[in-house]
Amino acid sequence: MKQILWLIQSNQITPSIYNFLKIFRTRMEQEVEISFIVPDTSAEILEKIKELDPTLFKVSSRTAAKSRQGYLAKKEILQKKAFSSGLTYTDTLLLDDLGGGAVSQTFLNIEKSKKTACLILQIPTPLGSSDSEERVFHAAVMWAGQNRIPVIGYELLPLDTRWTLAPSLSDGVITRYEESYDHLKTELDHTNLWQMPFYEASIFSSLADQFNIDGLKASYHYRTTLKIPESRTVFYLPHNVAMIYEYQDLLKLMSPYGKHIHLMFSTGKDQIRGAHTQKEMIQMIYKNELDLFSSHSFHEMNAPWEMLMADSLVSCSACYQTLLAQEKNIPTLIYEPMLPDAAHGFKRRINQKDRLLEEIANRIESKAKKTELGTLLLHVTRSIPGHG
Repeated sequence: MKQILWLIQSNQITPSIYNFLKIFRTRMEQEVEISFIVPDTSAEILEKIKELDPTLFKVSSRTAAKSRQGYLAKKEILQKKAFSSGLTYTDTLLLDDLGGGAVSQTFLNIEKSKKTACLILQIPTPLGSSDSEERVFHAAVMWAGQNRIPVIGYELLPLDTRWTLAPSLSDGVITRYEESYDHLKTELDHTNLWQMPFYEASIFSSLADQFNIDGLKASYHYRTTLKIPESRTVFYLPHNVAMIYEYQDLLKLMSPYGKHIHLMFSTGKDQIRGAHTQKEMIQMIYKNELDLFSSHSFHEMNAPWEMLMADSLVSCSACYQTLLAQEKNIPTLIYEPMLPDAAHGFKRRINQKDRLLEEIANRIESKAKKTELGTLLLHVTRSIPGHG
């Protein structure tokens, strides 16, 4: 079994990320061995993540005093390269905090076995990462290169910024959101670039809570038990028996894209009409429409975290679920012909059929960029050669 090293530093772990890593390691235990490593500069987090069985490794450094020789050595390496407008790189060494003539090297004493196939680590950014964190990142990339192991960086702090040097150093980049994916695809033209689905991406945030963890567990469960292909777009419909015919009309509108779609219907025990449950009514009344979609499932409305599995919520009216989705930044479409168009954050209210279809098509296109973390890590360990 191949091994993946996952490097964690002090400000890169939260309770939700910790819980996710435990769940993810268990999920992948039959496919790959995930070993968590921590630099001794972050030794204080060992107790916080002890259930991950982390291994501490030593960090050492060597810094030469500022000197003209050090500056000239850097200048020779950088040659005459310059920014698109402004100073050369070597000019900035004399102005910025890079040390001018100071030469500093960081070394990592990481144990590598013959089965080590990949290194995973967070990508630092200038507006949120410490000097120590950046030095360990660059040293880890160098270590991976020397050992010809692919190094994959993931986004925690936003990567859709002007600084693309750090992302460019890795063999692949995992993004949380589409804007970072599109930005890096344009700026770096990176061959190995992936975007996590929302139920995983939402975990990598200081704002994630138990709702996100429960949504992650539900997503893993249903995608496995219902055998939903990763390429299939999932829409969550907060169905209500008071709007049976509105939702039937919605399904008819969406049906041209039905072969790409899995539908999640929220249902409640009190949503009954006569002797029929909400689920029975959906199955009977929408039978012809449901036959046009690849698959569908039913979900208890009292477990709203399950909507995290969806690529978007699609509703016929604002309701409790759309409010919750708005608070959790879940993409939401409300088709309401009797109200004007409106937009707020990730929520869009639409009153035109063609605009709704355009948004549905956009969601399906966006889905093509998303890859579950386990799938991409298996791809990395099997297909991507290390640099060096």
